Amino acid sequence: MILNPVLDEIMGEQSFSYIAKAKAIEREKGIRVISFGVGQPDFDTPSHIKEAAKRALDEGFTGYTETPGILELRQAIADYLNERYGAGVGPDNIMVTTGGKTALFLAIAATVKRGSEVIIPEPSYYAYAQVAKIFGAKPVYVPLRWSRERGFEIDLDPILEKITPNTTAIILNNPSNPTGALFSKEQVRRLYDEAASRGIAVVADEVYDNFVYDGEFYSVTSIDGWMENAVLAHSFSKTFAMTGWRLGFVAADRRVVDKLFSLAVSIYSCATSFAQKAGVAALKGDWEPVRRMIAEFNERRKLMYDLLNKVPGFEPNMPGGAFYMFPRVRKALDMLGMDVVEFVETLLAEKGVLILPGSSFPDKTGRDFVRISYASSREDIIEGMNRLREFVEERAR
Repeated sequence: MILNPVLDEIMGEQSFSYIAKAKAIEREKGIRVISFGVGQPDFDTPSHIKEAAKRALDEGFTGYTETPGILELRQAIADYLNERYGAGVGPDNIMVTTGGKTALFLAIAATVKRGSEVIIPEPSYYAYAQVAKIFGAKPVYVPLRWSRERGFEIDLDPILEKITPNTTAIILNNPSNPTGALFSKEQVRRLYDEAASRGIAVVADEVYDNFVYDGEFYSVTSIDGWMENAVLAHSFSKTFAMTGWRLGFVAADRRVVDKLFSLAVSIYSCATSFAQKAGVAALKGDWEPVRRMIAEFNERRKLMYDLLNKVPGFEPNMPGGAFYMFPRVRKALDMLGMDVVEFVETLLAEKGVLILPGSSFPDKTGRDFVRISYASSREDIIEGMNRLREFVEERAR
């Protein structure tokens, strides 16, 4: 049979492939691999959320729901966005999805077409470009500006230089995966205003909006009239430690949500019924477990930063959000005579420490960086960073 040639252009998420490599190392060498690879909280889903799902199951709430999501959940999502950001949305502006990736799929599908171009500030989450390619659009990468003191920032001038008559969308991931960067209100407003003035959509990925440690998060949904030129993709996975529940949402103008209905029902029919009930409990219930988790992540962030500063050739900066460090490692690579993939794979094989090469986060800027998640225990952070330092020091002799 003939396969779709687009499948050959799609890159999978490399963090999952490295998990398999880590498992193989554990089996073959009998060592415990300390993983800083996958981006998920190491906390359990709060108990009141799990109880809501159990109640739904016990009450027989196990069938299909309406494709946009149950009204109770869409209203809870709208209330959250309105109370927190003044988004001005109602339940008709919400499409519930099977996780954040599905939300991104729908948001990008709504804003690209065959032959169009999508501007992606990079380093970037890998999925943006893959979805664009599925719909026949071309990813156009623009490097973020980096400095040791300030980390990664939006540099608007090169973005504007890349805009052509074919540009239909710009991706804005804030706080950023993989860099942990938190973009300022001024940067977000300028990007949105420049895009809107040209009729270009902003696809806003704000799944880490609660993981903010320094500065203040500014949502695209705080901009007056934001729905005229933006689509929001969001998820329950990170904030509520619900990665396996696969629950997310798109927020957009009513005409966008209505257009997405046919695509959504053709892909997944509806989000899991009892997971939606859990989502209501997450948004309307006790947020104290979330606050405790984020406070703990902040302590881990500071701990990892201090330890990375002791690794020869590493140049970390203190990220303002998410739960990732993205240190520049060019000096270490030059010292060891390795590229970033060889560095990561040798570290895993010899020391049992899993980090991700920055090249997994396209396009080219990440080749000088690695991503290290601090969604791991303090004990593992100390042990893992000590192994990392030992690896560099031993190899550099």
